[in-house]
Amino acid sequence: MDLRASQRRAFQAFARVHGRLLVRTKGRPRWLGWRQSALVLETVGRRSGEVRAVPLLYMPHDEHFVILASNYGQEHPPAWWHNLQARPEAAVLWSGRRIPVRAEVVDGDDRVELVRRAREHCAQWRAYLANVDREIPIVVLRRRGDPD
Repeated sequence: MDLRASQRRAFQAFARVHGRLLVRTKGRPRWLGWRQSALVLETVGRRSGEVRAVPLLYMPHDEHFVILASNYGQEHPPAWWHNLQARPEAAVLWSGRRIPVRAEVVDGDDRVELVRRAREHCAQWRAYLANVDREIPIVVLRRRGDPD
Protein backbone atom coordinates (compact mmCIF):
# COMPACT_ATOMS: atom_id res chain seq x y z
CA MET A 1 0.00 0.00 0.00
CA ASP A 2 1.63 3.20 -1.16
CA LEU A 3 0.69 6.00 1.20
CA ARG A 4 -0.07 9.02 -0.93
CA ALA A 5 -0.70 12.53 0.31
CA SER A 6 -4.41 12.22 -0.51
CA GLN A 7 -4.68 9.03 1.55
CA ARG A 8 -2.87 10.70 4.43
CA ARG A 9 -5.27 13.66 4.31
CA ALA A 10 -8.24 11.27 4.31
CA PHE A 11 -6.87 9.44 7.37
CA GLN A 12 -6.29 12.78 9.11
CA ALA A 13 -9.80 14.05 8.32
CA PHE A 14 -11.37 10.84 9.62
CA ALA A 15 -9.21 11.02 12.74
CA ARG A 16 -10.34 14.59 13.45
CA VAL A 17 -14.04 13.70 13.23
CA HIS A 18 -13.77 10.39 15.07
CA GLY A 19 -11.31 11.93 17.52
CA ARG A 20 -13.81 14.52 18.73
CA LEU A 21 -16.30 11.74 19.42
CA LEU A 22 -13.67 9.66 21.21
CA VAL A 23 -12.61 12.55 23.45
CA ARG A 24 -16.21 13.43 24.38
CA THR A 25 -17.07 9.82 25.22
CA LYS A 26 -13.80 8.88 26.99
CA GLY A 27 -12.73 6.48 24.29
CA ARG A 28 -16.07 5.22 22.97
CA PRO A 29 -16.63 3.87 20.38
CA ARG A 30 -13.23 2.30 20.27
CA TRP A 31 -13.81 0.05 17.23
CA LEU A 32 -13.05 1.64 13.86
CA GLY A 33 -13.39 -1.45 11.75
CA TRP A 34 -12.00 -4.90 11.39
CA ARG A 35 -8.95 -5.20 13.69
CA GLN A 36 -8.74 -1.43 14.14
CA SER A 37 -9.25 0.01 17.58
CA ALA A 38 -8.79 3.51 18.91
CA LEU A 39 -8.04 5.15 22.22
CA VAL A 40 -7.46 8.69 23.37
CA LEU A 41 -4.00 9.43 24.75
CA GLU A 42 -3.77 12.25 27.28
CA THR A 43 -0.31 13.76 27.65
CA VAL A 44 0.95 16.91 29.33
CA GLY A 45 2.44 19.47 26.96
CA ARG A 46 6.19 19.63 27.53
CA ARG A 47 6.22 23.43 27.17
CA SER A 48 2.66 24.48 27.96
CA GLY A 49 1.99 22.12 30.86
CA GLU A 50 -1.56 21.72 29.51
CA VAL A 51 -3.30 18.38 29.07
CA ARG A 52 -3.44 17.33 25.42
CA ALA A 53 -5.82 14.65 24.13
CA VAL A 54 -5.15 12.85 20.87
CA PRO A 55 -7.01 9.89 19.34
CA LEU A 56 -4.74 7.06 18.16
CA LEU A 57 -4.94 3.59 16.72
CA TYR A 58 -3.67 0.96 19.12
CA MET A 59 -2.88 -2.73 19.25
CA PRO A 60 -3.59 -4.73 22.43
CA HIS A 61 -0.54 -6.23 24.12
CA ASP A 62 -1.51 -8.33 27.14
CA GLU A 63 -3.38 -5.81 29.32
CA HIS A 64 -1.43 -2.89 27.83
CA PHE A 65 -1.67 -0.79 24.64
CA VAL A 66 0.82 -0.51 21.75
CA ILE A 67 0.92 2.70 19.72
CA LEU A 68 3.20 3.94 16.94
CA ALA A 69 4.59 7.48 16.80
CA SER A 70 3.98 7.47 13.04
CA ASN A 71 2.31 10.86 12.55
CA TYR A 72 0.30 9.53 9.60
CA GLY A 73 3.46 8.30 7.89
CA GLN A 74 5.24 11.65 7.93
CA GLU A 75 8.99 12.08 8.33
CA HIS A 76 8.66 14.02 11.59
CA PRO A 77 7.23 12.55 14.80
CA PRO A 78 3.93 13.75 16.30
CA ALA A 79 3.81 16.33 19.10
CA TRP A 80 2.44 13.79 21.57
CA TRP A 81 5.64 11.77 21.14
CA HIS A 82 7.74 14.73 22.34
CA ASN A 83 5.36 15.15 25.28
CA LEU A 84 5.79 11.49 26.27
CA GLN A 85 9.55 11.74 26.02
CA ALA A 86 9.49 14.65 28.47
CA ARG A 87 6.92 13.04 30.76
CA PRO A 88 6.15 9.33 30.22
CA GLU A 89 3.28 9.30 32.73
CA ALA A 90 0.04 9.75 30.82
CA ALA A 91 -3.52 8.48 30.66
CA VAL A 92 -5.60 6.53 28.17
CA LEU A 93 -9.30 7.14 27.65
CA TRP A 94 -10.67 3.79 26.60
CA SER A 95 -14.13 2.23 26.78
CA GLY A 96 -15.45 5.11 28.86
CA ARG A 97 -12.66 4.87 31.44
CA ARG A 98 -9.54 6.89 32.21
CA ILE A 99 -6.56 4.58 32.72
CA PRO A 100 -3.22 5.86 34.06
CA VAL A 101 -0.30 4.57 31.96
CA ARG A 102 3.46 4.88 31.66
CA ALA A 103 4.96 5.01 28.17
CA GLU A 104 7.91 2.77 27.37
CA VAL A 105 9.76 2.74 24.06
CA VAL A 106 10.38 -0.77 22.77
CA ASP A 107 13.74 -1.71 21.31
CA GLY A 108 15.83 -4.77 20.44
CA ASP A 109 14.12 -8.12 19.87
CA ASP A 110 10.89 -6.86 21.46
CA ARG A 111 10.75 -4.07 18.87
CA VAL A 112 11.32 -6.52 16.00
CA GLU A 113 8.44 -8.68 17.25
CA LEU A 114 6.06 -5.75 17.81
CA VAL A 115 6.87 -4.27 14.39
CA ARG A 116 6.02 -7.65 12.84
CA ARG A 117 2.74 -7.77 14.76
CA ALA A 118 1.95 -4.12 13.94
CA ARG A 119 2.38 -4.77 10.21
CA GLU A 120 -0.06 -7.69 10.44
CA HIS A 121 -2.46 -5.80 12.68
CA CYS A 122 -3.12 -2.69 10.59
CA ALA A 123 -2.70 -1.85 6.91
CA GLN A 124 -2.17 1.83 7.76
CA TRP A 125 0.69 0.98 10.11
CA ARG A 126 2.18 -1.33 7.48
CA ALA A 127 2.17 1.57 5.01
CA TYR A 128 3.61 4.01 7.54
CA LEU A 129 6.46 1.65 8.46
CA ALA A 130 7.28 1.02 4.79
CA ASN A 131 7.16 4.62 3.57
CA VAL A 132 9.26 6.65 6.00
CA ASP A 133 13.01 6.86 6.37
CA ARG A 134 13.01 7.52 10.12
CA GLU A 135 12.62 4.75 12.66
CA ILE A 136 9.08 5.05 13.96
CA PRO A 137 9.03 4.64 17.75
CA ILE A 138 6.98 1.70 19.01
CA VAL A 139 5.50 2.60 22.40
CA VAL A 140 3.88 0.35 24.99
CA LEU A 141 1.48 2.16 27.29
CA ARG A 142 1.65 0.09 30.48
CA ARG A 143 -1.23 0.38 32.91
CA ARG A 144 -0.36 1.71 36.32
CA GLY A 145 -2.54 2.00 39.41
CA ASP A 146 -6.30 1.76 39.40
CA PRO A 147 -8.37 3.22 36.55
CA ASP A 148 -10.67 6.17 37.26
